[in-house]
Amino acid sequence: MLINQLRQIAQSTLDVFYPNQCEICSSDLNFNEQYICLKCSYDLPYLSNLSTQTESLNKLFWGRVDVHQVYSLFNYQKGNQVQDLLHLIKYQKKTKLAEHLGERLAEEIPKSGLDMIIPIPLHPKKLRKRGFNQSTLIARGIHKRLQVPINEKLVKRVKHNPSQTTVSKYDRWENVRSIFDVSDHEKLKNKHLLIVDDVLTTGATIEACVKQLIGIEGCKVSIATLAARI
Repeated sequence: MLINQLRQIAQSTLDVFYPNQCEICSSDLNFNEQYICLKCSYDLPYLSNLSTQTESLNKLFWGRVDVHQVYSLFNYQKGNQVQDLLHLIKYQKKTKLAEHLGERLAEEIPKSGLDMIIPIPLHPKKLRKRGFNQSTLIARGIHKRLQVPINEKLVKRVKHNPSQTTVSKYDRWENVRSIFDVSDHEKLKNKHLLIVDDVLTTGATIEACVKQLIGIEGCKVSIATLAARI
C-alpha cells in the first residue's frame, strides 16, 4: 500500500512538471483521462454497433471477398479529427496512443471464437524506415483486452508498393496484387483470424491479404480497424 502511495505521489509530481496533454487539443489531462480528454473523446465520430452501421461496414467487402465480420471504432473522413489521430500515430510515433486505441477497439469485438490476431504487415523496407508497424501496435491493444494471440510471422508483405493515399481506387487494387504471402498454411487451417489495420478506405490492401487466407481449408477471417470510411 505504501508503495502505491509513493507511486501516486511520484506521478503527481511528474504531472506538475511534465503534464500529460490531450493528443487532440493539448489541454492537460485529469487523473482519470488517458491520451485524449473527455471532451475531445466525446466529440470523436464513433461508429456504433447499430445494425445499419454494422451492415455498412460489412458491405465494403460484399461481392469482393468473403469476410465474416468487420469491426471499426471511428468514422474516417478526410480532414476530420480521426485522420489527425492516425497521422499522430504513423508520423509522430505516438505508439502508446495506438495501443490505447487498440484497447478501445477491442471493446467492440467479441472474444469468443477468435483464434489469432494478424496485423497487416509492412514491407521490411518500410518497417525499417518507420521503425514500427502501426497495425501491430493496435493489435497489441486488442490482445491486452481479449488475450487472443498475435502472429506476425505467418503473413509477409513481399512487394513494396508506393503510398496508396494519392492514387485512384483502380490503381490501389493494381498496386496491391500479390503483395502478401502466407508461409505456413497448416497453422491456419480451421482458424478464425482477426486481421488488424489502422484505417479502412477502399479496402484494397486488406482485400489482398484476405484473399491469401480464405483459400486455406476451414479458414475464416474477420477484420478490425481503428477507422473506416462508410
